[in-house]
Amino acid sequence: MDQMSSFRALLLAVLQICVFRVEFTVAQKDPEFINLQPIVKIQENSQPDSLVLEFKVKTVDPDPQIEIFNINPPTTVFALPTIHQGTGNTHNVMLRLSSNASLDFETVRLYRLELRVSANHSTATQTLEVEVLDVNEPPQCDAVFQFPGALVKIPNDLTVPIELYHVVASDPDINNTLNYRIDQVWPASARPQFMIDGTGTIYSNQGFGYQSSDKDFIVNVTVSDEQGASCRGKVRIEILPVLNRTLNFTVPSQSVTISEDIQVGSVVAIVKALGSDLRYEFVGNYPAYRISQDGIIRTTCELDLETNGDLQWSILMIRAFSTTHRSGTATVNVTVLDVNDNPPTCTPSVIVLCIPETTTIYTELAILSCSDADITNNSVSYQLEPNAVSQFKFRLQGSQLQVNNTLDYDNAEIAHNNFQYKATIFVIDGGLPPLTTVVQVLVTVTPVNEFIPEFQQPVQFLVNEDAGRGTVIGMVRATDRDWEHDSIRYSIRGVDQGFSINPKTGELYLRRELDFETQPTHRFVVQAVDLNQDINPSVRKQTTQEVTINVQNVNDNPPECNPFYETEIYSTLSLTEEILSLTCWDIDGDRLTATLTNGGKNDRFRLNELQLFSKNAFSYNPEGIFDPTFFELRIEVTDGKFSTTVLVIIHVKPWTTTVPTTTTPTTTRKPRVQTVLSSYWEPEPWFVAVMAITIALALIALGLLIWKILQCTSVCGKPTQEMSQPLLQNTYVSNLKRPNHKTHVTHPRHLMEKLKIQLQEETTYLNPINQQVEVKGII
Repeated sequence: MDQMSSFRALLLAVLQICVFRVEFTVAQKDPEFINLQPIVKIQENSQPDSLVLEFKVKTVDPDPQIEIFNINPPTTVFALPTIHQGTGNTHNVMLRLSSNASLDFETVRLYRLELRVSANHSTATQTLEVEVLDVNEPPQCDAVFQFPGALVKIPNDLTVPIELYHVVASDPDINNTLNYRIDQVWPASARPQFMIDGTGTIYSNQGFGYQSSDKDFIVNVTVSDEQGASCRGKVRIEILPVLNRTLNFTVPSQSVTISEDIQVGSVVAIVKALGSDLRYEFVGNYPAYRISQDGIIRTTCELDLETNGDLQWSILMIRAFSTTHRSGTATVNVTVLDVNDNPPTCTPSVIVLCIPETTTIYTELAILSCSDADITNNSVSYQLEPNAVSQFKFRLQGSQLQVNNTLDYDNAEIAHNNFQYKATIFVIDGGLPPLTTVVQVLVTVTPVNEFIPEFQQPVQFLVNEDAGRGTVIGMVRATDRDWEHDSIRYSIRGVDQGFSINPKTGELYLRRELDFETQPTHRFVVQAVDLNQDINPSVRKQTTQEVTINVQNVNDNPPECNPFYETEIYSTLSLTEEILSLTCWDIDGDRLTATLTNGGKNDRFRLNELQLFSKNAFSYNPEGIFDPTFFELRIEVTDGKFSTTVLVIIHVKPWTTTVPTTTTPTTTRKPRVQTVLSSYWEPEPWFVAVMAITIALALIALGLLIWKILQCTSVCGKPTQEMSQPLLQNTYVSNLKRPNHKTHVTHPRHLMEKLKIQLQEETTYLNPINQQVEVKGII
């Protein structure tokens, strides 16, 4: 037996250790990721806000938080994960691309994300790799080549092979080879004349005759990659004639100077040849200029030296020709002067920062890198212009932006401005007039959970013990100096004592009935945890406060009594002597009162507090009324609100010296509480009135008769036997004759007593509760 006991003890210990380990393991796994794939693939052409991955998190915490706390390489293409309540203790998490996301396989092919879920004051982390899949992108052709098409003008005297045009195209995909082909030529008869090589250069293997052949050609070209994606364009080829006889210009060579801010379409120079019916054209390709048929040279676009430095000096060759096939050339040297027309350019162009409110003074926020694209006067200077809110918050040290004062997140002024400080940096160049670039500064201050919530002292509440479930007991309130002030979640710690709390407002509710008599005071601990007081939602501070609930006593319990009493008394019991005392109590401590409730029995007994007394003497006169010897009383004991009923059985022993009485033995009944419904006849009110009038008339008639007899006796003297006989026959004397005695005249006094007894018997039968009184004795 000892070995078996030791084995059972050892087995119990092992089971306890296993249960502890299981509970500890379950606690460790809260929270946890469920079936999270380690690698997810997404195509590079996925649209913004596209779903990357959906997975689940398991935790008993109703409000878990999830975040991406690290991304390698850093990027903004992923939005913050969203979490929603699922079934049971599971929560659905959705990871999407951001609204401005743009994936590029050729730039980044793999992102490594570290996810963290926070719940129940613990965290769980998981690494997720997002692989970007390559999607074939079509080649990109030169915009002019695609529409309306490139225009090439060549003289008709060039020798073959003639290089006509080079198609400019590129492929966003890496290591993708482009193929060029000519789809169509107009006119179709010229198709064999044109060819294109692997670099996109269009050639002509035949010469052009201005007089005898076509002067305009259109060549359609398709550029495709290895997967078949393509872009298309066209080249228009215009053949220019070459004339043999020379025309002379009035000014064969001239030089002009213009500024780069000249209006588009302004006159640059005018050339004039000698002769009539002349036309003018450029010999070369000069996109920034055009010449009209009358020899006026104008600009076609803005002359921006910073964009195209080649425009600073240009030599324009102009050909003049006539309908008689005479031609000549002239040159115009154009010099473009630099103008301070470019403001400084800065990197970054806008400073947008998110910094914690605890950032120290003189911390470097950003460094501006500014330059002036103008060829001359390109030095820059900096000026900081704060607004009313950011006054003295920042300063400039050269091109370096620094913190100049404490940044506070926890006040209404900065909250009204969405926790943002705005300022403007003016970057001014050295030109005349100086040009200025504006760099906007937008600094968003992020919260830091600095303060612990504080409860208002003390926390005590008074509640009636009859308060129903769901009753609002009171409200606890904690304050937090972090913004948003008093953003607190409340909870009750420890064992459940039947109270609950609104986690947002701090209102305390009653969840079960109270009992002052069992527990007049309840104490429990309320915990206050601040929420959203830090950029990291998992950083929270908490405090606790003991709450005291004092239960106020309410009369909510009925009196309790011994339900049954049975006793014997003598009919001669003194009116001041107690029959019995009820044993009753009330756990609420209320004063108890007792009342007899069963009708006419109240006339026999009375109550003083909880003591029962006789109300009047019992009559057991053998020659008179014989009272009952058995009484069943119902007594209602009440505390003022609730009541209970007590049954009392009283046996009365008659006590007389004239006639011996026989006491009938009574059996002791087992105490029990029962409801007795007494059926009795209760006459209508009119019947009682009629009977009362009838009896009164009968008494009056009887009184008159007696008075007449007495009057006759006193006037006439003693009557004779013959005279008395009729009178006695009209009275009740015949009922008084005894055997073996001579008939005699009954004295009127004896007759009165007999009549009274008979009247009492008749009255007894008219008792409303229909109790017949038995008159015993010997007459």
